[in-house]
Amino acid sequence: MATADFDLPPALAQRIAKSYAPDGTITPYQYIILKPACSLDTTARELAQIVRLMLGRGTADGRRILTPASVDRIERSESNLAAKVGFTEGYGVRNAPFPEKGIAFRGHNGQIDAFTAVEGCNVRCNCGYVLMSNGGDALDFNTPATALVEHYLTRRMKMAPPPTAAMPNANLQRYAGIYRIITPPNALVRPFVEILSTTRVSADDRKLTMTGLGGSNAYLPVSDHVFRRFDRELPGMAYVENDGNLYRLTAFNAAVRMPGWQATILIVTVGLLIAGPLIALLLGLVWLVLLAARRRDARRNLGFKVLVLPVLSFLALVATFGMAIIQITGSGTSAIAMIASPTPYAITILICSILFPILAVWGLWASLRAGRLYRVSQICMIAFSAALVVASIYAASIGWVGVRIWTM
Repeated sequence: MATADFDLPPALAQRIAKSYAPDGTITPYQYIILKPACSLDTTARELAQIVRLMLGRGTADGRRILTPASVDRIERSESNLAAKVGFTEGYGVRNAPFPEKGIAFRGHNGQIDAFTAVEGCNVRCNCGYVLMSNGGDALDFNTPATALVEHYLTRRMKMAPPPTAAMPNANLQRYAGIYRIITPPNALVRPFVEILSTTRVSADDRKLTMTGLGGSNAYLPVSDHVFRRFDRELPGMAYVENDGNLYRLTAFNAAVRMPGWQATILIVTVGLLIAGPLIALLLGLVWLVLLAARRRDARRNLGFKVLVLPVLSFLALVATFGMAIIQITGSGTSAIAMIASPTPYAITILICSILFPILAVWGLWASLRAGRLYRVSQICMIAFSAALVVASIYAASIGWVGVRIWTM
């Protein structure tokens, strides 16, 4: 890797490729603080030396760089809780098994702006690859281009998974429950990771089934604590008890089983936040019908003026998290720049994050004190406002009320 560098010296700057956002605009080269994280300037041929080093178990071009034991340690996870129960196929030292179907490849990926790269290898076939992109739809572990390369390299091979352990459903049942991710990358994405990645684990037919927003997958036991997804070669999940909590660990995250009361509050709150706007829309249509019919007393008993408060709170909540996630998932530095400093966009998020809890509490207070309302209308408004108050308490607990998003 003679020309690879974590800096951009003049000689390398003349050769660096331009980076293009999905809309075709050029994104400037970024000088980041943690350069080893995603700022290695190199070519695919030079990066392939890493792949050759791993396949050679520490040897490349006839030169011994690392001992085989060192390479094994790079590929073995030892520091997480699951290592003590035999789950060593996790995140090692800059190396992890790819979370995709079929025969397992190990390696790593990287991304900054529109530059993306992924390198992987498989010792059984003595094969590997490096893919790089400077724009478009990018590359990652499970993008179509990566899958096509891996399937081609292993076209004559079959999966060689460890044998499935015989575990009765009664033993599997101890792992059932609702799990919440506890290892978000940072505070900025924490609410999205914790809520959207919440999953339900159930036990049946001598396997575990994990269900979330992305669908359901079956996991087969390979030991009392370690499991393999049915369509993957390597074990990828383990369950460990520690300090009275049950944890689910994978190569890339950890989750904790939620107490029953906490899971119930989450499910009820999410349900009410979904149903609340629909009920508000229905009541609004009824109010318009009553307006056309000139039934003033009926309109007043419907409580539409009180309903405005939780509706405004909900809109402010959606604006708070919606505006943030639009920029977080945006491509290029222009998206992140919108929330990286006190821009009008970021200040709007700050204002909305203050308004939605205030309006939620106000709406609950007004709903409880409102008189002469139809009982159904009042119950709906109390439930909707209460759900917003719960959401506000959660947001406050993770620093998202009065959020200065540019400091995250």
